[in-house]
Amino acid sequence: MYKQASPLLWSLLLASSCHHLSIESSAQSQPPDTSPLLAAVRRAETVEIYNDWNGYSDITPILRHSKLRVDRQKLVGNSHIAVGGYGAAGIHQQQTTKVQIPAAVTAQFLATLAKTPLQVGTYQPRFDLSDNYPSIQIQVTVNRQQITFSSQSQADHYVPWKVTLRHQDQDRTTEYISNSAFPAQALKLLSPYLDRSGIDVIIQRRQPKKPQLPQVKPPSPDRPGRSRPQSVIK
Repeated sequence: MYKQASPLLWSLLLASSCHHLSIESSAQSQPPDTSPLLAAVRRAETVEIYNDWNGYSDITPILRHSKLRVDRQKLVGNSHIAVGGYGAAGIHQQQTTKVQIPAAVTAQFLATLAKTPLQVGTYQPRFDLSDNYPSIQIQVTVNRQQITFSSQSQADHYVPWKVTLRHQDQDRTTEYISNSAFPAQALKLLSPYLDRSGIDVIIQRRQPKKPQLPQVKPPSPDRPGRSRPQSVIK
């Protein structure tokens, strides 16, 4: 026959079971594939995006700035696009439009940013080409904390990225690097909504018009069975 367990043993078994359940519930509440330092990104209050390019071109610089806020799980705000041009200083084609990004796309955008793996290191952008200078910043603000993903790299997906965590209350800034494509993939999710304000039309207006050459009609071929007139020498 088994001896009856003592009250102390039962209390220990009950405490162990409760502790195990609390660990499981905590693990289930943590979003999957989320970097611990970037979990706050999912609760973003405002998002600012600066997607600029400069280089050798007739329409440089190209500036795309968007200031958005989260309203009812949607990113809403304004998107401003400006196009310059060498040889025409101070003349720009520009346009500002209102933006509203669906809730599902907003959630996917923030979740993709939050998955960015971080590592300690010194940011060194990769330059392989001359006269090609991208400059990208994605600034996320939540609860007086600013998280910035930035890059000036020419590599695919703009890697590496510099990720900066700034705590306004503590006046402290921490910098990391990431060789992940997640920030670029997150930005691509918003491109159909941010670029549809007419960037292609603006660029087309800013490009110099090519001169139209006069059309020359090709000589008509001789009709079959008809001989050319002979020149008469006098």
